[in-house]
Amino acid sequence: MPAPYSYDLRRKALAAVKHGERKSAVCRMLNISRNTLDLWLKREAQTGDCRAITT
Repeated sequence: MPAPYSYDLRRKALAAVKHGERKSAVCRMLNISRNTLDLWLKREAQTGDCRAITT
């Protein structure tokens, strides 16, 4: 299983979206998929944080 993205990268991506950057531009800039960014945004909305789920 691949390692999760760093928490720092997740925070940078979410901060960029919150500051008005387009999601597609953020994804290209950070080399992540749009689905990944959407999942991070959803997780933050549900739990208040975007940390990776560890089991």
